[in-house]
Amino acid sequence: MMRTSPLPQSKVAEAERKVSAILADLEETTHSEVKDIALEDVVETDAASGQPVVHQSVDITVQPRAQRKWLTK
Repeated sequence: MMRTSPLPQSKVAEAERKVSAILADLEETTHSEVKDIALEDVVETDAASGQPVVHQSVDITVQPRAQRKWLTK
């Protein structure tokens, strides 16, 4: 069985900051809220070999944010 060494905590924290910035930008530009994030295995056909290839894909579910309009007199 092959073991992988854990990433240094600084690398994990850096990745979390990058993902957080991307999600914040997504919420801002789409006026929505991120509800769920999932890492999924996807099977596609390799164009060069014609063989099936499995890779990971990120699935992000967003929910529209309620638009508030205040009445003014």
